[in-house]
Amino acid sequence: MKAKEILNILATPWCTNQDIMKIANLSASTASKVKRYIESEFRKKNPNKFIPAYCVPTKDVIKYFDIDIEFLKTLSGIKLENEHE
Repeated sequence: MKAKEILNILATPWCTNQDIMKIANLSASTASKVKRYIESEFRKKNPNKFIPAYCVPTKDVIKYFDIDIEFLKTLSGIKLENEHE
């Protein structure tokens, strides 16, 4: 997956299982485990806050995978040899 595609996913407030699969190149079952872990940690810290069904906060996904947004922004500005835009 290209940096620009990852940034587009991370620009949304919530991540689904599919988003986690794409961001980290995980299988559906592994992405589901990650999502459940992130959701349980969110509920421990914020038991009364609303969280949509089937989603977790994107900021928590970024934190879990330690994603460097600035690095992705840099990469998204670099044209690859096989890229024709």
